[in-house]
Amino acid sequence: MKTGVISDIHSNIIAFKECTGYLDKEGCDEYLFLGDYISDTPYARETLDYLYDFIKSHKCTLLRGNREEYMLSQHKVMEEGPDDQLWIYNSASGNLLYTYELLSEEDFEFFKKLPNTFTYTVPDHPSIRCCHGSPVSSRELIQLDSDRARFWLDEIDESYLLCAHTHFPGEYIHHGKHYFNSGCVGISIGDPGYAQCMILHDVPEGDKYSWKPEFLRIPYDNQKVVRDIISCGLLEKAHWFINSNIQILLTGIDNSADMVELAVRLSKEAGEKEVWPHIKEKYFEEAAKELGVPDYRNEKVFQNQG
Repeated sequence: MKTGVISDIHSNIIAFKECTGYLDKEGCDEYLFLGDYISDTPYARETLDYLYDFIKSHKCTLLRGNREEYMLSQHKVMEEGPDDQLWIYNSASGNLLYTYELLSEEDFEFFKKLPNTFTYTVPDHPSIRCCHGSPVSSRELIQLDSDRARFWLDEIDESYLLCAHTHFPGEYIHHGKHYFNSGCVGISIGDPGYAQCMILHDVPEGDKYSWKPEFLRIPYDNQKVVRDIISCGLLEKAHWFINSNIQILLTGIDNSADMVELAVRLSKEAGEKEVWPHIKEKYFEEAAKELGVPDYRNEKVFQNQG
């Protein structure tokens, strides 16, 4: 059998459709979705509508990513406060707010019902523990060949661990157990113009089976995604964070986490009292310049890198 694995779509409907089209042609029997369906590119509404149609016509198991948890947390803040945790349009939270405003109450109910982890079972096959970040946190990064990978492989009962969130695909083996990371559909680091997904193949071994991963790189029109980010106004609403996302889309270079961390540090060093997400834009600009994040409001910059 063939099981398609998709994660970290990040609203990129263009890359998402290329992946599902390829996996369908390959004859996948069912699909595992590992979260982060939305944010970071303009197509949250289109992505969710397509996802809802897809899961109606295919056998799918889904879980929640950290992006969906962010949306649920903000939904609670919108209803109950405190007001100082409300997202605003800036480089700290503008990207998330843009996505939030495209969601419906049905979307929030859908997110609430998704589990944080599940065990994928097929009769006569070894079971697979599936999660977005780790079995206990959607935000934990389990890098390949890391102490946390070894910890979780020792900790879980299953012989296979399947995660996402890092945006780095690959396999790691420890004490005879396997860790697979499916990579990223929507904003792949170090792989511009390609959407990453995978197929799990069952391989007979005597009277038993094992799972063998096939890591896929599916080409898509990343320049259209960038043009749409600019034309829809998302770049203006979350300027420097979206500049960093565009840099990943066009070049594969990821400065996002470092830029956010540096902006917060610069704000604190300047004695600012504002807390997240009310970090002044000048600190993001300083951080972006220090790290070499271009300003894609300049058309020449886009043309040179695109």
